[in-house]
Amino acid sequence: MATLADLRDALFPDAASVGSEAPGRDGVTVGWVRVLRARVPALDVLEAGDLVVVPAAALAVVAPTSEQRRDLAQTFAGARVAGALLVTPDERVVEGRERQADAGMAELAVALRDVSVPAYRVVRTEPGALERTVIGFLVDRRGEIERQAAELEGRLAQLALLGRGLDVLAAAIGAFLRRAVALEGRRGDAIVVHAPVNVPDAAAAVAAYVARPASAALRVPLPAPSGDAAPAGRLALLGERPVGDVERIVAERIAPLLALELARDAQVRQARDDARRGDPLPVDGPPWVVIVARQGSGGDVGAAATREETRHELGLRFPARQMALRGTSESLELRLVAAPGRDDPVGMGVAARVAEFLGRTVAVSGAFDEPGGRPGAEAAARAALEAAEQLPAPPRVVRADLVAAYRLLGNLRNLPDGRTQAQALVEQVLGGRAAIERDGLATLRAVLDHGGATEAAASLGVHRNTIAYRLRRFEERSGWDLSDPDLRLALSVAVRVLESVQTAQD
Repeated sequence: MATLADLRDALFPDAASVGSEAPGRDGVTVGWVRVLRARVPALDVLEAGDLVVVPAAALAVVAPTSEQRRDLAQTFAGARVAGALLVTPDERVVEGRERQADAGMAELAVALRDVSVPAYRVVRTEPGALERTVIGFLVDRRGEIERQAAELEGRLAQLALLGRGLDVLAAAIGAFLRRAVALEGRRGDAIVVHAPVNVPDAAAAVAAYVARPASAALRVPLPAPSGDAAPAGRLALLGERPVGDVERIVAERIAPLLALELARDAQVRQARDDARRGDPLPVDGPPWVVIVARQGSGGDVGAAATREETRHELGLRFPARQMALRGTSESLELRLVAAPGRDDPVGMGVAARVAEFLGRTVAVSGAFDEPGGRPGAEAAARAALEAAEQLPAPPRVVRADLVAAYRLLGNLRNLPDGRTQAQALVEQVLGGRAAIERDGLATLRAVLDHGGATEAAASLGVHRNTIAYRLRRFEERSGWDLSDPDLRLALSVAVRVLESVQTAQD
């Protein structure tokens, strides 16, 4: 037989304990389930070990006064029931009679606590369905869990046939499991996050997940298409509350269906993307800018799916009126046209957001005001990206109007005797092992590229005092005056020449 703890963990893990907190009471064996009816007698029979379902509406009829609610609690204690499930309205939507009924349930909870009867508050559950679920669990635990999993699977299949989106499917899963959920793509980024409004801990669970995506209580891989070893995505159950058997089995049961929906959604998106290649530029412009980045490498099924998912997630982060994707997932480059807005006239802000999401360098063109200017802007951004790729440490965002600077810096390694002269300039402070030289070069570049020791330390992720100490050592060994502009220019060139050499050796 199942214990009260078994039922709580498997069937209503989000229920709040409002009854007895005496140790060991949730280990009482449950013999059967009874439902309090709004009639006389309210219970046909009550035996030891029964679990009593108490709907708020029925309580208002059977025990409308405080004294009668205390008598009802005494009746439960005298019969030695296993516990009570108090089916109450959601506190955020109660009105009128519901508010009175909820107040009565609160009084009953106190009375049950006084007589040491375990009780749990279950929000907005249909009492008849709850009774059938508990009976099914008592009679055939695995069978009831499978029945619930099949019920949700059927509901999701129906929604999928109706063409509902992934957000609707996630909402159905969250409502069924009474838990915040997230659908993650192949890259691990959240595609859809849903917090059921009537689950008390759902909002906090989503907030924790957004702040720290690794905080999910359970992640179930979604099967990948044939020939791809990596999962197509994951279903994440959020929150700190432990995952019950029902949630685990249900999540595993619906995983194949969710994988099919992810694949179908990707195909629909690609078809729409192909059909929209000739669409006009984003309506928030002009002006517009073009952003170019390298498409992820690889020609297998998994790589193509990952590139397509990347394009989709970019579309989710930027509204269509602000950004339009060009090409397809088979393109060599990822090309976007963006309307940067008045607060970002040259597009550096939106380009930085794209670069942060992609985790790679992107190039942004100059602004253009006529649709016919797009091809030229695209070519300029592409040229800037190619020039920046020759740098040993290209910035995350490169500008088309600085392409000459990138080419100049990229050709420093071709200076006659450049390596020899650069080494001679800095060897007096950087002599030693290769690792020490790399750290010294990084420190010099950070100091020369930033306005002060604080900014340099932040760029390297070290304490400001560490930078100050290293600078003192440099000046003591060499006699340099780093405020000399000619010396700073020469050192900047030398550092870049040596970094280019190191990159070529790696």
